[in-house]
Amino acid sequence: MYGVVALLEGTAWITDLWNALRSMVGKGAAEVIATAILCILIVILKKIYNLICSGLNYFRRIQQALNDVARDKSSIWPQEGKGLWLAEPIKRPTVLVKHDTPEARILVVANAKGGVGKTTVATNVAACIAENINKPVLLIDLDFQGSASSMSIVGEQNWLPPPGQDSPATYLISGDYSEMDVASWQQHATVKRNDQIAIVNNLKVIPSYYDLAQAEDRIMIEWLLSDRKRDARFHLMQLLHSDAVRRAYSLIVIDCPPRLTTGTIQALAAGTHLLIPTILDGPSREAVVTFIRQVEVFRKSNLCPNIQYIGVAATMTDRRANLQREVADLRYRLNLSQESGGAGGVTTLLPESTYILDSAQFRHAAGSGIAYLVMGDGRDTGPVKTAIQNLAQAVWTEMRL
Repeated sequence: MYGVVALLEGTAWITDLWNALRSMVGKGAAEVIATAILCILIVILKKIYNLICSGLNYFRRIQQALNDVARDKSSIWPQEGKGLWLAEPIKRPTVLVKHDTPEARILVVANAKGGVGKTTVATNVAACIAENINKPVLLIDLDFQGSASSMSIVGEQNWLPPPGQDSPATYLISGDYSEMDVASWQQHATVKRNDQIAIVNNLKVIPSYYDLAQAEDRIMIEWLLSDRKRDARFHLMQLLHSDAVRRAYSLIVIDCPPRLTTGTIQALAAGTHLLIPTILDGPSREAVVTFIRQVEVFRKSNLCPNIQYIGVAATMTDRRANLQREVADLRYRLNLSQESGGAGGVTTLLPESTYILDSAQFRHAAGSGIAYLVMGDGRDTGPVKTAIQNLAQAVWTEMRL
């Protein structure tokens, strides 16, 4: 009772204000003014509500991002968590379904260690296969240093992005391209022969440049703080498994940087096969095992469950050295269970016939384009060329090209 009286007394001033307004401007005008004031109040209250919701959503996303990268403090010493790339939920797009076009074949050439010949393997295998295939091979450079780009597209900086644009690789992993855009932004691979630049048949390139480094940081932060309705980890997968891309290319080869960057994660999520180049020294053998163990974590977490291993490819080997001990140790570590610190037997070292020898002539040939396409069959380069052909054949067979 007292509450009702208090409410009525509290609204008495509104009634007095309403009566005063009516006496000043008339009944009709007063209703118009009152309606306008009410609409303004509704708009203001709606904006305040939206602002509060936006603030709450912002803090929710901040907390979500912090949880994704948080350490596990349940034990005595804090331990690093699963990592931001395994943030849940991992809901892969429904692109791996039946198509009228051929099955996508996407070879990822990756290793988390630098200086082991990834770009050499990616470019030369792609060029070798392109010579023997009817449809184009697409080489995607996802290392911002652009080594695969400059090696595949010779000439005075012909692979650099034009003023006012970023490199095609940046637009590719950003999700800016549609499936029809890929053909528009690809470039023909070229080589220099007899001081003349010639186009390489059936080999196309998506080049990268240093803007890709900034793009990878940006995409990672955007993904961490976004509503995640579109998962940045699968931008490349959705594009490369589309019908238009599947029709256009028999094989896509992705050259990855020596880091688990945004681009590398997208490549692993998109890839159907994985080739791991390495030199055979102790730190590099250890890095191969560590990398495979990480890939297996990604596979079991549904980030890249469809990827299959081609194998581990030995590079920069010395023909004069006895590598039996190094080879035996790597094979042992690859077969050793993960519980004992090994790779769990998921892949193996490819045969000796695929070992790419270290050759000064081979390195020098890269200045004129992809070495396989420009070097001859001399005493030093012939064995290297044969090894590339054998490695390409192993890829060809395993990927059913």
